[in-house]
Amino acid sequence: MWAAARSENLLHKADTPQVNALQDRVVDWLAPLWGMETGHLVPGGTIANLTALWTARDGAGATTIVTSEAASVSVKKISRVLGMPLILIDSDPDERINLDALIDFARRDPAGMSRVVVVLTAGTQNTGAIDPLREAMKGLGNLGLAPAWWHVDASWAGPLAMSSRYRGLLKGVENADSVTVSTHKLMFQPTESALVLFRDAGRSDAVLEFAGPDNTTQIGLLGSRSDRSLAIALLLLAYGQDGVASWVEVGVGNMMTVAEALHTRDDVEVFNSPNSGVLLWRPLLKNTDDVLERLGGKIAGLGLADGRHWVRQVGSNPIMDVDELIERIFAVLDDPEVEPAPDPTRTAEM
Repeated sequence: MWAAARSENLLHKADTPQVNALQDRVVDWLAPLWGMETGHLVPGGTIANLTALWTARDGAGATTIVTSEAASVSVKKISRVLGMPLILIDSDPDERINLDALIDFARRDPAGMSRVVVVLTAGTQNTGAIDPLREAMKGLGNLGLAPAWWHVDASWAGPLAMSSRYRGLLKGVENADSVTVSTHKLMFQPTESALVLFRDAGRSDAVLEFAGPDNTTQIGLLGSRSDRSLAIALLLLAYGQDGVASWVEVGVGNMMTVAEALHTRDDVEVFNSPNSGVLLWRPLLKNTDDVLERLGGKIAGLGLADGRHWVRQVGSNPIMDVDELIERIFAVLDDPEVEPAPDPTRTAEM
């Protein structure tokens, strides 16, 4: 309400010096978590990824985007906007990029790697899978096949870096040239809030810095824009890194608890270990879509993996009652009125 009442605009630094200073302070606090030096806030992960790949194109001469087939759909959009061809690398069944396929691609055109930006994903949209960041960078580096730019789309799993318990899942992120983090997920911010971060401030500023009409400097794609750092600043001031990390750990831990409970049932298949707070499971005796409908959209969503429908649940609500959630899931699974699973024999005959 305070920000709206003041109509803060980051474009006009002379009118709003405190707002610009606050955003700089927030970035200075957070960027080192991922080994980055600078960056700014933008309205969402798509704009964050666009800003990073624009910098890779104009700052490092990248002409082609290479990423996993399980990467965010935003990368496909960005390839069109920037006019950069997109090459999709096979992913493993768990949605992590296939390292052998990535290395094979690089070996087939070693000279061309100097014009490639490789986008790795830390938390796929569907299963929350985290690409082997360090292994991918080290694998290509050992062969002398380094790309023009490494970008890590950590829109979902990026906040794991705040937790000493889970930050090891992001090993290698500090060697990327740029990182994006969507703060409205595991950092509990309002929607349309994300960070785009860079390891080399001079390199990114050379692309993203523009002189404004009134001797001011604009950074990034958006000129006139409201402040998005106030809520994050208040969160960090109120709870600190350890406090926010505990929320993240509770959210991931809740999904681990749900997975453990589901593993005790013979009528359920669990697809993945929810290390990043995303869990996929499916009933074996009940119709998955009917189970989803009865659970409700606030509790679960649709996941797609292995050519089948799955119940997808995420740990982005640290104040959930996990025991109540498990009780609700079990009640639906045990409800005789829930539509049974299709007969696979009959489906094959049809």
